Amino acid sequence: ISLAIAGILVAMAAPYFADYNVNARLREGGNAALSEALYAQGEAIKRNGTVRLVISGSTLQTTDETPERADPPDNVLRNRAMPDGVTADAAVTLNFGSNGRPTPFGTSYVVDLSKSGVTCSGDYRCPSLRVDAGGGIRLCGNKNACS
Repeated sequence: ISLAIAGILVAMAAPYFADYNVNARLREGGNAALSEALYAQGEAIKRNGTVRLVISGSTLQTTDETPERADPPDNVLRNRAMPDGVTADAAVTLNFGSNGRPTPFGTSYVVDLSKSGVTCSGDYRCPSLRVDAGGGIRLCGNKNACS
């Protein structure tokens, strides 16, 4: 009897596990974008130059764009892929100057993430990476409720 009850409870919980898995992948993609943006900002300060982060589809690429060090392929610092099916809604190029702020001065960025086959809603919380003009970087857990 206890096995039958356990089986019924597992069967009832299965749809919620699927939602949890989708949200976990979206969070993982958001955290990957956040950590790569912080890495690019830190490298720009450390190298006292310009570092570029390109988020295109499911690819994150960080390059050193300082003129005296910008000879390809030596300028690629790191390539990274987003988790399964998570992509940026639009390709974005973020440039960080030697002071850790986005360049050109006064530029801010928004990178919205989503997962293929998923409509962002209250059930599926698609994250959004925000980089303000002063260099502050934050990750909103739900782009639909991010201000």
